[in-house]
Amino acid sequence: MSPTIARTLPGGGWLPQGRALTEGDFAWRHRIVCWMLALHLPVLPLVALIGNRPLLHGVLETVPVAVMLGVAMVPALGRRTRALATSFGLVLTSAVLVHLLGGATEMHFHYFVAVAIIALYQDWAVYALAIAFVLVQHSVFGVVAQHSVYDHGGNPWLWALVHAGFVLFESAVLIVFWHANEKSRASEDNLRAQLSDGQTSVRARLEATDKMRADLIATVSHEFRTPLTGIRGAALTLLKRGDRLDVQSRQRLLSAVLDQQERLSRLLENMLTAAQATAADPQAVAEVDAVAAEVAMLAGAARPDVPTVSVVVEPRTTARIDRHALHQVLANLVDNAQQHGNRGAVPLVAAGTDKDGVWITVSNEGRTLDTDTTGRLFEPFTQVASGLTRDAEGMGMGLYVVRRLVEVYGGSVDVQSDNGWVTVELRLRAAGAPAPRTPVAAS
Repeated sequence: MSPTIARTLPGGGWLPQGRALTEGDFAWRHRIVCWMLALHLPVLPLVALIGNRPLLHGVLETVPVAVMLGVAMVPALGRRTRALATSFGLVLTSAVLVHLLGGATEMHFHYFVAVAIIALYQDWAVYALAIAFVLVQHSVFGVVAQHSVYDHGGNPWLWALVHAGFVLFESAVLIVFWHANEKSRASEDNLRAQLSDGQTSVRARLEATDKMRADLIATVSHEFRTPLTGIRGAALTLLKRGDRLDVQSRQRLLSAVLDQQERLSRLLENMLTAAQATAADPQAVAEVDAVAAEVAMLAGAARPDVPTVSVVVEPRTTARIDRHALHQVLANLVDNAQQHGNRGAVPLVAAGTDKDGVWITVSNEGRTLDTDTTGRLFEPFTQVASGLTRDAEGMGMGLYVVRRLVEVYGGSVDVQSDNGWVTVELRLRAAGAPAPRTPVAAS
């Protein structure tokens, strides 16, 4: 329910409040009611003549009605005051018509018309005014001058209750119709708001997709061109001058080709994993110590010129994650630590268990990162040094793949940077923890 409707329906939602109307709505509704009241002013003297009463008598009967109309047209007064003035003027007109025609039963129907007109204000106060007026006027005047209210006999108190009951019933029906209309309007407003939110969300996603596409094109064109250029240069050198090169030079060129091929494979694997990581095997488990040792060994073999990765993992630490996924996660984190850490610094992989499950950290000594940078590290195509002149290779997909894989298996990723150390902490469920009933989808 919209805020406007909530204010309109206090205490259970069955009493309309005129203040819920906008100024524009109240203005045109009040104008209509005032015109309806003004139209009765010339009618009352004519009805007096029809009822064989002096014209002056009919003119005098219009005075209180005209006063109410004048009060209703004072803009300085509050909205409810003006609404009550016109409403009182209309039910007073009904009483005058009944009086001028000697309590004719047909004239009593004017009360129902008056109540229908004042329903435009959508305010419980005008209904209460009409019910109270009919009850008091029909009872008091029915006793004092019964012939001016009723053209038949009977107990005036009983007839007052009957007439007030009919006005009460009409008011209740009008309120029910109003309430149904407000609920329908609230539902429409809610659907309209949802549609607007959906359009905004779709627009935001399209913009994000366009940005990602532009980043992908720019980054791929740079990151793929570099290794391909290296492979082509080495291959051309071997093809044209291979017979004139010594064994060591040929081996260096071949190693360069393999390195660049490994770089391309790693880039493609990260891109494919990011696109396909949407669901997980809830029963998958992996031995963290074995995977960490394997990643450290392969990292040392791939980068013999950098220090060996240090591994400190509690024995028999087992996490609920696929072994291949954990291997790719740790490989990306170690590769990131080797690329962006200080030259000669030793990356550290540590892991263990606590009451919350399995924790894994990969730390490297490097420059301290600010909060904004650490918050963006796990977004695609993001690196500490942005742009096409980065000092380290990579598309900024490695940490994004880490986040997707860990979240798919119900874990979380956090990064901390303090005193020159950057630490990425993973949180995974322990192997003994119950698996979720449904796979967790990556965002």
